[in-house]
Amino acid sequence: MHLANLLSILALAADTAMAQSTLPLRIVTWNIRWATPVRETNEKPWSTRAPLVVSTLSKTVADTPNAVVIGLQEVIASQLADIKVGLGNEEWSHIGVGRDDGKDKGEFSPILYRPSELRLLFNETKWLSPTPDKPSYGWGAGSRRVVTIGVFEHVGTGRRFVAANTHLDNLSSRARSEGVKVALDRIQAVQREYSTEGQEAVSPLPVTLTGDFNSEPGQDAYAAVTGSGYLEELRELADESQRVGPYETYTSFSSWTKGTRIDFAWLGPAADKRWTVSRYEVVDNMVDGVYASDHRMVFGDVEAAA
Repeated sequence: MHLANLLSILALAADTAMAQSTLPLRIVTWNIRWATPVRETNEKPWSTRAPLVVSTLSKTVADTPNAVVIGLQEVIASQLADIKVGLGNEEWSHIGVGRDDGKDKGEFSPILYRPSELRLLFNETKWLSPTPDKPSYGWGAGSRRVVTIGVFEHVGTGRRFVAANTHLDNLSSRARSEGVKVALDRIQAVQREYSTEGQEAVSPLPVTLTGDFNSEPGQDAYAAVTGSGYLEELRELADESQRVGPYETYTSFSSWTKGTRIDFAWLGPAADKRWTVSRYEVVDNMVDGVYASDHRMVFGDVEAAA
């Protein structure tokens, strides 16, 4: 066999093997509490909390061979800069914009990733409202709300996936229910677009969605996601032996307040049954006697089959 033909066959075989590999990810979601000038009882200023947030994130992203996507909520521009510097600014990039002007004003719902692990192919931010293409409020919401969406290619395997991150409204139940429908519609549109190469359809890309839903299991936004049949919650896919840490993800800044579970990671498409889970963990938000945030970080180790 001619050497050039042999090399071509070997390269094709390597590409085929890479495309058929599983996609290993660690998915992280955390509402870090914005740097408010008016603090709650027991809430420390961002200057005190920032190193605790960074150290918690650093430990989480270091302790895995998987590629990492980090969905954060309530992040203003200065906090985002602090976190990226703390993690290693040269190692990390992000997608997402400020929700108030589509640039740098207001809270971000960013997705952080390492370009050495994940190649960004596409990203967008949409507002959770009847006018998703511009900064806007939806359905009686107390704040503008957004979903950040990215399409990534895993450097190690060549596998592609869609990652999305959001923070739903805290005041309006309708804004949460309708807002998450906007998010799901747009995620599915992006998934369809990037699951097609030219005119040839390929397997639907795996999807992850992280966020603070301000909705407990069974309530408005949570029910809207489960009712769609499109995504499954990571915790529910994990068995009891794979679950680590407390049940509640929101604690406020008080040990006396009854916590709730409102922070989630979702996987899909549910119909494909491609995801396997090896770990689901809720991480303590009390670090050295100080609340790093009023929420606990949630992360999971997962793999998507080809």
